[in-house]
Amino acid sequence: MATFKSNADAEAVSVPASPTTMSSAQQAVNLEELPAGYYRSKNFLGSLAGVCLMAINLGPDPSYSMITTMFTLISGVAVLLVGRFGDIFGRRYFLIGGQFFGLIGAIVCATAKNVPTVIGGSALCGLAASVQLTFSFVIAELVPNRMRPLVNAGIFITTLPFAGFGSLIAKLFIANTAQSWRWNYYLNIITCGLSVILFFFCYFPPGWEVKHKGQNRLQAVKEFDYLGFVLYAAGLILVLLGLSWGGTSYAWSSAHVVAVLVVGFVSLTVFVIYEIFVPLKQPLLPMSLLNNRGYSATVCSALVGNMVYFALSLLWPQEIEALFTTANIKSGWLSITTGLGVIIGEIFAGALMKPIGFSKYQLIASTVIITAFSGALAAVNQDRQAYGIAFTAIAGFAVGYLELITLIMCPLYCKPEDIGLASGFLGSAKQVAGTIATAIYVAILDNRIAETLPDDVSAAALNAGLPKSSLTDLLTAVSAGSASAMEAVPGISDKIILIVTSATKTAYSQAYRTVFLASIAFGGLAIVAAFFSVPMDDKLNNAVAAKLSETGASQEELTHNEKEEN
Repeated sequence: MATFKSNADAEAVSVPASPTTMSSAQQAVNLEELPAGYYRSKNFLGSLAGVCLMAINLGPDPSYSMITTMFTLISGVAVLLVGRFGDIFGRRYFLIGGQFFGLIGAIVCATAKNVPTVIGGSALCGLAASVQLTFSFVIAELVPNRMRPLVNAGIFITTLPFAGFGSLIAKLFIANTAQSWRWNYYLNIITCGLSVILFFFCYFPPGWEVKHKGQNRLQAVKEFDYLGFVLYAAGLILVLLGLSWGGTSYAWSSAHVVAVLVVGFVSLTVFVIYEIFVPLKQPLLPMSLLNNRGYSATVCSALVGNMVYFALSLLWPQEIEALFTTANIKSGWLSITTGLGVIIGEIFAGALMKPIGFSKYQLIASTVIITAFSGALAAVNQDRQAYGIAFTAIAGFAVGYLELITLIMCPLYCKPEDIGLASGFLGSAKQVAGTIATAIYVAILDNRIAETLPDDVSAAALNAGLPKSSLTDLLTAVSAGSASAMEAVPGISDKIILIVTSATKTAYSQAYRTVFLASIAFGGLAIVAAFFSVPMDDKLNNAVAAKLSETGASQEELTHNEKEEN
């Protein structure tokens, strides 16, 4: 039977011992051992369709910060738990339950009459997202390792209309439908509902009996690392909440922000110490996984690359409205470059990763391109719209390439029965990194605008002939973005308004330039981390981590036959 052994230097790419002390009966099988027609069976095709639907679920409407905060908090905390529990108990009911919660959450949000109801529905959507984030390995563990990149590329193709054109679709819904933003949630109702049906009738991955034959399920539940989860969840929630509050709901120096951040980081520190020194039978996050150099380096590269991506996805739409246009549909078209670039990059990486080989160097190259072109966005101003379109598309492509490679590489550093742990931690950590990046970028942008806007606008207005006594009224009008307030400024004229408008765009371009230059630091860290990754090309072989039941020979029969042959 083909196993996850490396033909390269055993010490350099050694796989850590299984993090759990519970013996597992689930083993990787070879492609040739699967029954004829396995990948044409109803169960596999139905599961694949369900995963594609799960992957294209649109996120919540971002109009209110608390909605996205709730979504991020829940999904960031739960994704590690879902991945870990799925490894131990099987994934079937987690996927069915997660998509069911997504269906209920979408219904609540779509029918909401007020913002608090949408926030409550977003909590359910966030819980569903923790399951939806597993799409990259749910199907990957069912196909040969060498096919994982290509299969994930196929899944990303199905998401292209929504992930690539999501912001435009949302704006078109708002502009052209009576139900406006609610259509975002109607789409979720459709995709979640269909995937629940498909998973219920088709998705039968290895369950408890296959994973841990002859062992007591209740005992495993009792032995799970609940204290570790409490420390991890509490720390993560407090850190994410503090970063979301800082500079928006409260000042960074306020007791609200400082207290939750300090307690959150202390809780996470205690969690790490607890996981290292306390002997646990079912640890939530075994340190043996993080001690694997290749895994840790790849995760760090993915995290820092993700932070650069947030500079693109967060700032580019804002920069479009500040420099180029506030027209709803036009700004929607311009803002799709990042998301579309990411999806195309993921598809290309899936198609090219295995044929090209040298995955470590593909990883390094993608981090270099991300750093170069995210930094190049510092050159964008109100007269260089084409630069912004080109640079965000290229940087987005590299982000997608990096995303796919890290999604494939990370699970290969661990045993097949721990794929959910490896991928779950990656997804959870990326949520934290994204929130940290958002807080940093927003703080830098706000501070720079507070400097550049008064300086540039004041100088331009005075040189154009505006009375000095009118500067306060002008700056108030500019900060509010109110055309009527600007027209009411004493001593202003159409000529001055044109000059002030141009100066305002210059001030914003200077502020955004600082943020994009700051992103180079994150990119540099991603490049360094990529150099420490370990090549995994030899593991892109015919080994299949898990097999669906009711598609021919069972996983138990294959395991039994293999033991007899050995």
